[in-house]
Formats: sequence, C-alpha cells, structure tokens
Amino acid sequence: MKISWRLLPGLLLALVTGCQTARPVYYWGNYEPTIYQSYAKPGKNSVDEQILKLQEDVTKAAAAGLSVHPGLHAHLGYLHATNGHNDSARKEFEAEKNLFPESAAFMDRMLKQLETTSAK
Repeated sequence: MKISWRLLPGLLLALVTGCQTARPVYYWGNYEPTIYQSYAKPGKNSVDEQILKLQEDVTKAAAAGLSVHPGLHAHLGYLHATNGHNDSARKEFEAEKNLFPESAAFMDRMLKQLETTSAK
C-alpha cells in the first residue's frame, strides 16, 4: 500500500485539530484553594480575605466571558452573613438563585434565615 505524500499535510491537520481541548463551562479561579485553606488551616485567611478572593473570581469570570460555578454566590453570601453584612449576603443569595434556579429552595431558606437574624 502506497501513501501519497500529498495527503500528509491533511492528515497532520486532522490530527492537530483533534487535540483541541474543550472550553470550560465555569470559571473556578481561587475557589477550591480558598475553601480548602479555610478548613485545613482555620484562621489563616480571614473572612474578609476570603470575600475578596471570591469577588475577584467573579470579576475574572466576567472578564473571561465565563459563568461562575454553582455555589460561589451562595458561599459568598454566607461569608457576608458571617460578617454581619446582610444586604450583601441577600444580594449574593439572590444572584445564586437567579443564575441557578435549581438552588431556589435552598436560597429561599437562606434568605428567610437572613430575615430572622436581621429582625433580632
């Protein structure tokens, strides 16, 4: 069987284009290392530092044209609530609910809990 040398560039092109990786659906940024460090070394990163890192991830995701992953806004809302910033927490819980409708039941409970703690 004789292979024509004229087919070689086409075969190489097909081989190289088959190696293209898929574009990620979500931007993860510093989320995993930040969460890991908060559990593995409690107290090393303050809640304010974690908030800044996660907000930076939201900004970078928007700049890259990617969505943030499910749970990021919920976690950010939890951190804001921990710091007593209930308005910011409410905003993040609503963002999570709007981006990921499947989280609506949980976010509604978090919003309700936020209202009861604000009333006290």
